[in-house]
Amino acid sequence: MEEGTTTMLDHLMPLLSSPWLYLIVFVAVTIDGFIPVMPSEVMVIGLGAMSATGSPNLVALATAVVAGGIAGDRISYLLGRKAGFHVANGRLAEARGKAERALLRYGGVAILVGRFLPYGRTATAVTAGSVSLALGRFRLFTALASTAWAAYAIGLGRLGGATFADSPLLGTVFGLVIGMILAGLYAAVEKRRAAARPADPEPARVEASERELVTAGRG
Repeated sequence: MEEGTTTMLDHLMPLLSSPWLYLIVFVAVTIDGFIPVMPSEVMVIGLGAMSATGSPNLVALATAVVAGGIAGDRISYLLGRKAGFHVANGRLAEARGKAERALLRYGGVAILVGRFLPYGRTATAVTAGSVSLALGRFRLFTALASTAWAAYAIGLGRLGGATFADSPLLGTVFGLVIGMILAGLYAAVEKRRAAARPADPEPARVEASERELVTAGRG
């Protein structure tokens, strides 16, 4: 097993030390912003684990991840603003509904929180465009969210890489498992909070008041 892993790393090393790697990361994270099936999280955590060996370069990797996050979010925002990007069903539709309620209630902060939720990145960015969240606020919060997510994903990889210094593959798996555990804990807490939460007031009244909050936040 160890010999097989070493051989795989030997094949990967030329790519890990190539400047093209950072372009690939940038493109993958960008696409993941509006087509949320691109496994950019797996890639970033894996490369974070590999970076514990010195390659890829940690600063260059983080820069590519943050830049890709900002670019992908901007594309999703434009899709929401220009085309509406309506989703009829599925997990993305459910996430979009939650994102709209969160954006109307909390404004740009929802973008920061949504980055760490399943389908949350695409849903909040598209919805921010569809409800015409001020572009300046969107840029600020998407930059913060991209930076925070880059630190989180790369940090998980580095943790795994440090724990399994002799096996970057195991380090990647370890980082992914920790991420899944954290996501599961958050989902469990949210489920309990939702069950304990009192029934919402009249929908029309809530929507009107929430839109007033967002409008006030644009000023």
